[in-house]
Amino acid sequence: MDTSIKSPTCEIITIGSELLLGQIEDTNTTYLARELAREGVVIRFRTAAGDRLDEIEQVLRSAIDRCDMVITTGGLGPTLDDLTREAVSRSAGVNLVFRQDLMDQIEEVFRLAGYQMPENNRRQAFVPAGSHAIPNPVGTAPAFIKEVKGKPIICLPGVPRELKFLLDREVIPWVRQRFNLDKHMLTYQVLKTVGIGESKVDSLIGDLIKPGQNPEVGLLASMGEIKIRIAVKAKSEQEAHRLIRPVAGDVRSRLGKKIYGQDDDTLESVIDALLAENGLNLAILETFSGGLAAQRFHCLPSSRLIESRVIPDEKQVARYLGQDNAILEERTALGLARKIRDLVNAGVGLAIAGFLKKEEGGCYTIKGYTAAAGEDIEKVFSWDMGGDLFTLQQRGAVIGLNTLRLALLDMQEG
Repeated sequence: MDTSIKSPTCEIITIGSELLLGQIEDTNTTYLARELAREGVVIRFRTAAGDRLDEIEQVLRSAIDRCDMVITTGGLGPTLDDLTREAVSRSAGVNLVFRQDLMDQIEEVFRLAGYQMPENNRRQAFVPAGSHAIPNPVGTAPAFIKEVKGKPIICLPGVPRELKFLLDREVIPWVRQRFNLDKHMLTYQVLKTVGIGESKVDSLIGDLIKPGQNPEVGLLASMGEIKIRIAVKAKSEQEAHRLIRPVAGDVRSRLGKKIYGQDDDTLESVIDALLAENGLNLAILETFSGGLAAQRFHCLPSSRLIESRVIPDEKQVARYLGQDNAILEERTALGLARKIRDLVNAGVGLAIAGFLKKEEGGCYTIKGYTAAAGEDIEKVFSWDMGGDLFTLQQRGAVIGLNTLRLALLDMQEG
């Protein structure tokens, strides 16, 4: 581990009672954490506070004591419940001071918009004495940075568009210089797995997961997939990749085909690339998953999907197959995949089929089948699952797409 590289720690504080009441979703914290991590800043705490001066001051004082820097969002508006300026002033033991340059900039924003500035916007031109003020050309809430106990409190507006603009243009460069981050960087690679649970991944690579190690390996579970994040601190991009390469290679050798891609890859984009590589297009038929598998291809800028259908009940499935009754089993799933393929002359047909059974308590169970069929392609998978409707549909779509991915890989290897 390279102990010469020390990352500054940070606490993100979101301010606004509307956040605590669940009236708006906090996307700012996620954005800040991601962007700061890229610069080598370690987020230690994420805190939310309502519009009460004493409570904002309390969380600010705690954050100052336990982190190298603090970033706040929200509470910089013109109304009486926008109290971030006052809370920072009290934490620093200084008064608020009026800045004419900020006032001029706020008035200019209103002038360009064709409005007369209300008098209460004058409050936004006040910042704690000794602050580094940051004009906001895309809004009326200037940002500012105030050092308290030798640690910066960086205060940003809560409007996401304004926050992103100021973070990128002003705050990130300032943080780089303040903490000498240009001399090191945090780089990471994310390997994405499907068709394997978090506990199984942990059992296979758990010995690589050691907090504080450089590179550091961590797991993130989400619907239908597990992400393996390999983060490294290094003095250059070249050194970072050199350190990541053997760890990533070790993980890949242990998990094999369970890894479907990395970084910005999605399951559907990887499948689409495999289809294109083999000159194939795709047709999908779904029952209980309601078109979710096909929808993922529709979200790509362009895709090899040429047909998608949803057949929601057993009688319609039977009619589609030209039968009196539809008893789902592996051969039925293959029949559906072949039928949708032949119907539109596609290279590959994918069927995701099953019929939900409602249980007591509002949950569902299902015996699901998925099949991929085409020239030199035939793969079927079945599973039993229970849970809420959304989860069963989402996981069914993922299972179906992964079955198709594995079928395409088998075809290439065959």
